[in-house]
Amino acid sequence: MIIKATLQHAEVLHELGAKTFYTSHKDSAPAHEIASYMEKVYNLAAIKKELTDPANIYHVIQHEDTVAGFSKIELSMEHPAIALERVSKMDQIYLLDSFHGLKLGAKLMRHNIDYSKSRGQNGMWLVVWLKNTKAIAFYEKFGFRIAATDQFQLTETHLNPCYIMLLNYASNEVR
Repeated sequence: MIIKATLQHAEVLHELGAKTFYTSHKDSAPAHEIASYMEKVYNLAAIKKELTDPANIYHVIQHEDTVAGFSKIELSMEHPAIALERVSKMDQIYLLDSFHGLKLGAKLMRHNIDYSKSRGQNGMWLVVWLKNTKAIAFYEKFGFRIAATDQFQLTETHLNPCYIMLLNYASNEVR
C-alpha cells in the first residue's frame, strides 16, 4: 500500500531516512561527513519541516503493516542540465534492505512517475552518487538516462561526484 505521508509519519521517516541513507551512502564520504549530513537532514525537526512544506510530496510504502520505504518528489523543479520544462525532481526514494526483492521499490517508483504525469509534468530527474551502481541500474530499468555529471554538496567541506539522470516521458517508454 502506498499513501501520501503526513506529519504523523515524521518519526518513521526520521528513522527510516537515516538508516537507508547511511546504507546507500556510507562509502561515499568520510564517516564524519556522513554523520554531519545525516544530523542536518534526517533529524526529526528537519523531517517535520519538510512534511509541512507543500512543495515536498512524500509517499510511504507499507508491506504487511510495516513502512518499508518512502519517496519524496517535487513538481516543476528545473535543473540547468535539463532542457525540459515542467519536470519533477525525485529527491529521495529509499527502501529498507529487508524489503529488497519484493518489487516494492519498483511499485513506489511507478507510483511517483504516475503521480508526476498526472500533474502535467513532462519528465522526472534525480541525482545519484556515481558509485551507487545498484541505484543507477534500478533507475535505468525505468528509462532514466544519464543527462549530466555534477557534484552533490554533502557538507560544507565535501562534494560527492554524481550523475543527473532524466526520464523524459515523451521519449522514453516507462516500464
